[in-house]
Amino acid sequence: MKNHRIRLRHTVGGLVAGILLALASGSPVQAEEPSFPMRLPSFPVQVNGLKIDSERSSYPVLTYNNMVYLPVKPFADTLGLEVAWDAARGLKINRRERPSGIRPTVESKDKTSGSRRYEAVLPGFPIDVNGKSINNAGEPYPLLLVDNVSYLPMTWRYAHNEFGWRTDWGAQEGFQLTTEQQKVLHRIIAEDTEALFVEAESNRMLKVNKDLKGDPSLLDDKAKAGVNQLAEKRKPGVPFAGDPKQTAVRLGDSVYYDNIELMSLKPILEKAAAFYESQTEYENKGLDVQSKIMKLDDRTILAVISVSSFLHIPPPYTPYTHEAFIVRDGKALPVPDLTQVPTRVVRNPDGSFWIASEAADRMTSRTPNVYGQLALLDASGQLRGMNTKLGEKDIDLLASTNDGLTVKAYSDRFKAYHDSFIPLDAEEREIYYHLDLQGKETRLFLYKGAGRGYVDSKGHIYVVDRQVNRISNLTSGQSRMWWDYELKR
Repeated sequence: MKNHRIRLRHTVGGLVAGILLALASGSPVQAEEPSFPMRLPSFPVQVNGLKIDSERSSYPVLTYNNMVYLPVKPFADTLGLEVAWDAARGLKINRRERPSGIRPTVESKDKTSGSRRYEAVLPGFPIDVNGKSINNAGEPYPLLLVDNVSYLPMTWRYAHNEFGWRTDWGAQEGFQLTTEQQKVLHRIIAEDTEALFVEAESNRMLKVNKDLKGDPSLLDDKAKAGVNQLAEKRKPGVPFAGDPKQTAVRLGDSVYYDNIELMSLKPILEKAAAFYESQTEYENKGLDVQSKIMKLDDRTILAVISVSSFLHIPPPYTPYTHEAFIVRDGKALPVPDLTQVPTRVVRNPDGSFWIASEAADRMTSRTPNVYGQLALLDASGQLRGMNTKLGEKDIDLLASTNDGLTVKAYSDRFKAYHDSFIPLDAEEREIYYHLDLQGKETRLFLYKGAGRGYVDSKGHIYVVDRQVNRISNLTSGQSRMWWDYELKR
């Protein structure tokens, strides 16, 4: 090992670096030969931003065969692992369902000689990782024992595939480990001249400097109420609100508003009839037709027709469709890309309108198909579906000005929610655009990740990352990440 170089990059086989997960078994364990010489590293090591003093640690960082090992006894909570051992079942290491948000702690002792060698051996007991039995002796970097303390190597298989951690290497920073983080920062909802106001876990609200320097501060209930009022006022446009005095009517197999036919119900009726003919155990109860009508200006009406079919299925699971129409000059035109009830309408100075249906604020079992949809009714009366134009499933409406909108467009949000566990370096991307009043897009920024965007009064675009507690100012290029244990103090 004297002349070996430390390499901290993963190969095609997926080897990145290694983490020691130390667990005292409580009793002597029979081990197998041969031995594996290990040493203290000659470079810095950081775990979730904390620099480890290996030479003074009771459980020092070690290296073996160009791999890095970190102790688990002081870090198991931070790493989000459950580690258990008994004589009958051996060692079991499992990822916890939720990160703990606990700061790494290091036990100190007198400084140790950096040249000291630590002899490790193969364990003689079964090993189980996330419920899978490990052929440890056949691994290129096996789990090892030093003085009856168990060590797990951080191959790509373990670090990335099993636990979803991220490893980095820098000439100055050395080896850096980022484990799955407890999400504390959720989204920016408002601002003042100097700070951003960020919704946080447990119904808290934090104040963060716009320059992203310093520590976030907690707002009291009175201040939080004022911020919520400010946030409501800054939303683009107005809510889509129906006039109770206005309604569409069903006449025969069609739906009309003000004697103008909006849509035919025949395709829905025929589909339902075919089903009930083949499934005679169910009763055909017909259709339920509802409407929501909003006057946009003196000559423009936005009408939304909601049709529920297969009424034998109880709410809220009854199938339904939504169709949106612009009624102008005695004609009805379907609004492209809108398959949901609109949530907001933005009127522009030139007489054009943005019509938006917002994506679900939080993904649940009842909202997996609630997309962000956007359409433009331009000043000439032309309707344009912006999801189709941008080629994206979701568009989030962030801010409006006299010359257009700032939006976030993306299509891969389901990747982030279909899997119960997403590695920190999962491939995701979101694009920020400016849309002018004719629907022409100007690409502003690509965010490599998934987050929640916010546009401040100066037009700066901020993003709160979905996976880690990071806020990025895309306009200035500044970014700051806080560790979960810092924000939970």
